Amino acid sequence: MKKIILSIAVVSLFASCRSSIHHGGFNQINQTQTVLSSANFTVLGSFKGIATEKITTGNITNKEGIISQAKANMLANAKAAGVEFTGSRALVNVSVDIIETKKRISATISAEIIEFN
Repeated sequence: MKKIILSIAVVSLFASCRSSIHHGGFNQINQTQTVLSSANFTVLGSFKGIATEKITTGNITNKEGIISQAKANMLANAKAAGVEFTGSRALVNVSVDIIETKKRISATISAEIIEFN
């Protein structure tokens, strides 16, 4: 009886394991990979966006969306410079910096916008 229970336990243990068929890198599921071995793009400019929020005592909801606010600010700065994010344009070299003190949280996003030829 002990052998049967042990056999069932071992079989159920190995039956629950599965292997992944995905062999790509981190965060590469359903994303396009672009090989830039030739100069088939034009750099349209480098842009930066900053968003700052005051932290109120006991309220953590004002931290949510600070990065998206900084990104929207960056895209607005690019649009003001005459570069709109449309068509075959992409953000590259994206850098996100977050500084948090006891009273404020600030997010800065900088990136370059390129256009593929």
